[in-house]
Amino acid sequence: MKIGITLNEVLRDYISQFIHTYQKYIGETNLTTNDVTSLDLLDFFTFKNVDELNTFLYLEAPLEIFGHADQTYDGVFNQLNTFIMDIKDGEEHQLEIVSREVDKSIPSTLFFLSKVGCKMENLRFVQNHKDKWDGLDVLITANPTALENKPEGKVSVKVKTPYNQNTPSDFEIDSILDFIKDETLRDKILNTKITTYENVK
Repeated sequence: MKIGITLNEVLRDYISQFIHTYQKYIGETNLTTNDVTSLDLLDFFTFKNVDELNTFLYLEAPLEIFGHADQTYDGVFNQLNTFIMDIKDGEEHQLEIVSREVDKSIPSTLFFLSKVGCKMENLRFVQNHKDKWDGLDVLITANPTALENKPEGKVSVKVKTPYNQNTPSDFEIDSILDFIKDETLRDKILNTKITTYENVK
C-alpha cells in the first residue's frame, strides 16, 4: 500500500509562517491560525487580487514562507524518520511526501526538508491538489481541495485544522503523530476497504 503525506499543517506550520511573513513585509494583522478558517487567503489578508497574492507567495517571499517555516510539532521529523525506517523494514507499505508547489516554492520546500533532516526517499511535487492522489492508496492531508477530490476506492485521512472543519474524510486525526504512534489506529486506516453503494430508487 502506498501512503502519501502532505506538508502544510501536517508536517510544516504553513499558516503561522504566512502570518509572520505578511506582518514583516506587508502590514500588521491581529489574525491567528485559528482565525484562518478557509484557504482562500484573500478573505483574510489585504491583497488586491489573487495574482498579487501568488506573487507574494511564490516569487517574493517563498523562502521565508515555505523554507523557514517551523515543523508542526517539535521533533515531528525525528518521529517520521523513525517511522520511515520501520515501514521500510516491513516492506509492506511505501511512504511518499507529496506537496503542491509552484515556481520558487519548490526550492524553498527542498530547503525546508533539508533543514529538518527529512529522510523520506520518495518526494513528489504537483501543481494541482487533486493530482496528489496519483498512485496513492491513502492520503494524509489537511488540504480541503485534496480531500474533496478523493477518487473512489482510496482512503482519506484528515489532519484537523480550522480551515477544514467541514470537509469530509474517511478518518480524522489531530496530528500526524496519531498515525505514527497509534498502531491500532494505523492498522484500521491501512486495512480499510472503501466500498461505494449505488442509491436505491
